[in-house]
This record gives sequence, C-alpha cells and structure tokens, in this order.
Amino acid sequence: MSDKWIPPSQQRRGLDLAALGVPPGRYVHPDVTDFLIAPGGSREGATRIDAYLRHEADLDSLQPDEVDFVRRHFLKCAEEQRQKCITHFESKVPRRYSSARPTAIASAWAQSVVTNPDDTRSLLIVGPTGTGKTHYAYAVLRAIAETGRTTGWAAYTAADLYAQLRPRAGRDSEATFETIADTDVLFVDDLGAAKLTEWTEEVTYRLINHRYEQCRPGIFTSNVPPTQLRDALGERIASRLTEMCERVALKGDDRRKGMAA
Repeated sequence: MSDKWIPPSQQRRGLDLAALGVPPGRYVHPDVTDFLIAPGGSREGATRIDAYLRHEADLDSLQPDEVDFVRRHFLKCAEEQRQKCITHFESKVPRRYSSARPTAIASAWAQSVVTNPDDTRSLLIVGPTGTGKTHYAYAVLRAIAETGRTTGWAAYTAADLYAQLRPRAGRDSEATFETIADTDVLFVDDLGAAKLTEWTEEVTYRLINHRYEQCRPGIFTSNVPPTQLRDALGERIASRLTEMCERVALKGDDRRKGMAA
C-alpha cells in the first residue's frame, strides 16, 4: 500500500464520460429530482440515476431515457464550459485577430494539446512578412478554447517578452520569468526579429530550454528562414526549436501591402 497521501478529491473515481459521448471535463452532477418531471421520468429512474452518479451502479443499469437525461445534462455543461473558454479567449486576444478561425490541422493540434500536452510537439510557424503567421497562431489558440478544456495560455511578441523580463528596480523579473515559462501554452511572436544581444540570447535560451525540458507545448512564429535560425537566434536555441517543433511554412505575398494599396 502506498504511503503517499492523496487528496479525497483525487481519490474519487470519475464517471466514464466517453461512454456517454461527452467531452472530458469536471461538471456538476444533475439534480436527480429533475428526472421526476422529465418525459418518461419516474422515482425508480431517479433512484437508478442517483446510484449511477454515486458509482454504485453501471451505465448499463439505466434505461434509455435515463441515460439520455444524464447525457443531455453533461452535454449542456460541456457547451457552457466551451462558451466560457471562447469568451475568455476573445477577451484576451488583440482585436485584429478576434476573427481568426482554426483550420482542421490547427484544431487537431489543439485537441492533442488538451488531451496529451506532454507528447505534443510545439509549432514553429515560419514565412515572409505579411503571410499571416500571427493570424494563424491566434487561430490555433482559438482552437484550444473551442475544445472547452480549461488551458492557460499567454501571448507575447518577442519585443514585449523582453520588456517584461528586463530587470528593473522594484520588480522581481525572475518570478515573472517563472510565470511565463510555466504557462500551459506559450505563444511568442516574431522570434528573431529583435537584435540578438548576449542578454536576449540568454533569456530566450532559458525560456525555450525550460519548456523543452518540461515538455510544454508552445507556438512560435518567425520571419527568419529556417536555414538562418542559428544565425538569428544562436545555436542552442535553434537546435532545441528544431527538435521540439513541428514546422508550419506559410507562403505568399505580403497581405498588408495589398490592403494598403
């Protein structure tokens, strides 16, 4: 018997939501008395549902209308949670990218992140200026929100990231670094755009290396061609990015020039 203490909340066995066709999540259980006024509801059915929710009976012990009652309740909870995640995303995303919508590939990556983050490789989105890298990255973050799973994320341009981490009087830059480094999903835009200095290289290396070692997924964009990453970011950073990332290459003309015309 293990001598490791486990909180009671983690000792309780969760319901098999997959068997109900419900996305994973932590949802409030239905009030079984509501089944009494549901179509086909009965006191016996409410008793069976209560036993199921208490793990005293299997799903197979419920009648079809009882299973449907439980399923509809949890699907409603899942949709409410999904809408909360999307609302949170839309409250944080820059207005210009609020209309970003994920592709099927972005949605598949997001699903992998929320179900198996440790084994999901990061994304390195590369391409010339104006090809939509930032828009694509925010679409990926929306895809995470659309899963309905509560996943923390943070987004910075490389310039803003360095501004946040630069030592200054009265601010604990190391605590700020730890908060950023441990974010569930970190998006850093325009890697390699800032002039490489000894300090920026060291900060970027520490950040990338931390996430590399802890297997935390991220999204990175860069205008720098892959063959020039080592010159722009340094050997250590480029090597880790190459190993930890799936590359997404965007091509085309600068869209901003077209809008300006």
